[in-house]
Amino acid sequence: MRKEKSNKHNKKTKTGAFLKIALVFSLLLIAVLSAALVYVTVQSPVNVITGTGKILTGRSGIRELSYSYYKKGRGKKLLTPYEDHGLGTGMMCEVIVPYGECTDGAEESNSSDPLYSPLARGTVDRVLSVAGTAEQPVYVLESGVKINDEYIKITDPAYLMPENTLRYYGSEPVIGGIKLLFETDWAVPVRVTLDPQSYFTGYDNRAFNVTEFSAKYLDIHFSRTVSLDALPDISGLDVVKKCVWIGGEGGGTLRLYLKKSGQFYGYSYELDRNGRFAFVIKKNIRQDATPTVILDPGHGGTDPGAASVDGAVLESLMTLDIANQAAEMLSERGIRVVLTRRDDVFVSLDERALITRKYSPDLFVAIHCDSEETGTAYGTHTFYYKNYSAPLAQSIQKYMAQVYGELYPGDAAADKGTKFYPFAVTRVEECPSVLVECGYLTNESNCAFINSAAGRIKIADAIVRGILEQLNVKF
Repeated sequence: MRKEKSNKHNKKTKTGAFLKIALVFSLLLIAVLSAALVYVTVQSPVNVITGTGKILTGRSGIRELSYSYYKKGRGKKLLTPYEDHGLGTGMMCEVIVPYGECTDGAEESNSSDPLYSPLARGTVDRVLSVAGTAEQPVYVLESGVKINDEYIKITDPAYLMPENTLRYYGSEPVIGGIKLLFETDWAVPVRVTLDPQSYFTGYDNRAFNVTEFSAKYLDIHFSRTVSLDALPDISGLDVVKKCVWIGGEGGGTLRLYLKKSGQFYGYSYELDRNGRFAFVIKKNIRQDATPTVILDPGHGGTDPGAASVDGAVLESLMTLDIANQAAEMLSERGIRVVLTRRDDVFVSLDERALITRKYSPDLFVAIHCDSEETGTAYGTHTFYYKNYSAPLAQSIQKYMAQVYGELYPGDAAADKGTKFYPFAVTRVEECPSVLVECGYLTNESNCAFINSAAGRIKIADAIVRGILEQLNVKF
């Protein structure tokens, strides 16, 4: 009996100890999960940007960008050039970066071209020829574009791909827009353009300067695609009035007619984790009750940017202060603001572009100061890349010109206008994106103005007025 009591007592002791251990483990697990939830809240842009007038640093969550665009294996198995389709073999490539920039395959120049949208990760295409140099080869593809070797994986020989078909899968609302989903046989090259649009050759002999953004429709062209089974539901798109499918040699085009010419606010697309094409078309930002703006103070940290003649005034510090001032002004008016940096730290160009794609804001404004060797140049100009970014550039430049009109009365040279130029941070599709040059630090009088607190407030005020004008928000 004693043994039985003893055994029973031991069982109770062991059971009690086990329960204590389980309780401690549960508490530890809860603590870990709580910490994880806090981390997600801090890192997640959706959770961070809450309420009206919020300012945050866009670099939170940047680590997620390295893998969040495309994950294989969850949806329908797509055809690939690594399996035989009975069409023979040839040199094939696959895009291995989230956004593979490309240019016109018929042009000798390899300069960035706004008429050619980036290819999404996973895109497959046939290589027709190799251009460039041995050190920097450029591949001419069957879809009519050129792409740098750093963006693709070459397989030679690989299996040639068949013609493609698309199937409309559905439409769903997302933050700031509507997502259109299409099933596809394989990851064909896609090209997105806004037409018709008139361009003229201007600054730096570039051919894509815009007097007025006037496009009437958005074309989404799918290479090698012969059919779409059904037109997408666009009832939730307030910038589009109708759509049609246009078949043709080399592929088919989904044309989305804009409700009003010259009113378009950005898009994005990817081959999602389910193997579907996912296109997000932005809604009318002028109807957005809680708009989001990214302000990008140029340079920073180990990259000071331009400097005054004596080296005492640094672009990185001037742009940071202007951006912080503008952020406060916008926040006071109910605008949610994301800053690519709040302090004098280095942020790479790739990070800045990824922050824009991560947050998909309504507008993006990079803030810079200029320099010039002779020290005689002064004034301000604003740059854009996509044609639908021109209206934002024109609004900001209008108010910047007023500031410089007061600084240099009657001097038209101070207003250098709006210009096309392929700056890295403006080469995004998600929203109207511009770069403002706030003045020349190498000019004595211009530098003195920028280096003054009053001058920087006036510059920030002008940028804010231009932004609010585009958002249809009263100053």
